[in-house]
Amino acid sequence: MMTAAERQRAIAMWGLALCVLASAAGWVFMRFGASWSVGDLPESDWVDHIVPAYIIAEVAFIPIGGKLTDNLGVRPMLILAPFLFVFGSMMCIISVSVEMLVAFRFVQGSGAGIMLALAFTAVGKFYFPHRRGKADELMTAAFAIGSLFGTGVGYFFTEQFNWRFGFVVFSIAMIVGFIVASKTLPEEAHVRSKCDVVGLILAAAAFGTAAFYTQYVEVYFPLLSLESALAAAFIIALAALYFVRSRSSADPVMPVGSTRFQKTLVLLMFMFSLCGLGLIQYFFKLYLTYYDFDIYKATIMFLFLIAGAAAPSIYGSHKVFDTGVRPWIIIGSSIVTIALMVTHLIADQGTTQFSICLFLFGIGLGCLVNQIICSMQAVVPAESMGKHIGNLIAVRMLGIIAGNAIVGAYIKEVVRGNYHNYVIEIDSGTNILETIAYRIMNDMKYVADALDDGFIMTVIIMAMAATFLTAIAVTLEKDDSDMISAVKADEAESVSEDSEEEESQN
Repeated sequence: MMTAAERQRAIAMWGLALCVLASAAGWVFMRFGASWSVGDLPESDWVDHIVPAYIIAEVAFIPIGGKLTDNLGVRPMLILAPFLFVFGSMMCIISVSVEMLVAFRFVQGSGAGIMLALAFTAVGKFYFPHRRGKADELMTAAFAIGSLFGTGVGYFFTEQFNWRFGFVVFSIAMIVGFIVASKTLPEEAHVRSKCDVVGLILAAAAFGTAAFYTQYVEVYFPLLSLESALAAAFIIALAALYFVRSRSSADPVMPVGSTRFQKTLVLLMFMFSLCGLGLIQYFFKLYLTYYDFDIYKATIMFLFLIAGAAAPSIYGSHKVFDTGVRPWIIIGSSIVTIALMVTHLIADQGTTQFSICLFLFGIGLGCLVNQIICSMQAVVPAESMGKHIGNLIAVRMLGIIAGNAIVGAYIKEVVRGNYHNYVIEIDSGTNILETIAYRIMNDMKYVADALDDGFIMTVIIMAMAATFLTAIAVTLEKDDSDMISAVKADEAESVSEDSEEEESQN
């Protein structure tokens, strides 16, 4: 039986989850068809920046949101994040140019980034470890639903109403979530302190530049090029400055004092997001290439992914505090590897086979993502929860978009590598329509074959990466034991507090 305080806290989590859903949907609901969507605005070369502006801002502000939540508290940041999101959305609605729309998409994305860090940090601050499972799963599910269905919903809004309508709907969701959470969040004990402004700027620059790279590789420069290498070197230099600054700061933004266990969790989160969640974005393109361009049907098919992830994610969020994270990573990575192989073999044979691949991927990811988040929350102090979780969620986002960018760039290279443009010669004896139809069929077959060739190499590389990460996970036995001991200590403390609360109520 839930106490009044527990019920109120649970309601607050649902409010935050609604905000997370709006934040996650914001980065994809204009992804497809951005140029025709905003056809009522003056023509501009900036139309390709509408989606990247949001993504770059979101990733850049996640570590900032986590750190500021530690320093200023959950409630002040709960005011700032929705304000930026809604203000940016309203300005997008009244935009009179694509350039103005891009600028305020950046503002909207900054609020979304702060909200993502805030929500997962709040779970860690307001719940003891053994009670975080349901709340973490709620946030993860909200993020997944927003990400997977945002595109289809945005397409529907644009077709039925106007591209501006999506901004209205997701702003309403953010406002409702804010009202619910702000009225029911429990009071928190925190110490207000000055923030390392330089560290915050470097964090935003490092993560934002990395996100920028993922959005514009193969747009402004090829993946395998001097420009790409220079961009990667610049990102590494910014990350090094971020690390050095954090090492010398009294209140660092980067968790430089992390244990080996914490660093391993960050690495695993990035790599599995790259191998798994990044490929989900590729699946979308694979489906649209092999079958008809039906974005609604493609979106609905991701229900199989959510169905596969639901059970292991919910169950694992609770059991990870008894078993440790190691067995979940080993099982999950094995299933992800199998799903990669199955995808190459059967995904192009029909929608049923494609759905099976998504279901398998869902099972694998359901054993990984939430368990890593729960484990990280369990081994860091509440007063620095935001710093650790903010960096972890930012790394997760980078893994997702990097997987999509790298796989997509490689497939493009494969597709166009041996392709030769042709000219249709027109003469009196040529049936133009038949010639064009013949060329189109040949082109489609070429693209399909090239996707097969490119994808098998991608499968092999990512399967090897998953196997390597599984080997890393095997070494986590002692770390798991330490985490379980810490959780049991917190559990004993929470039981004592619950007893005191019941006595006071009686």
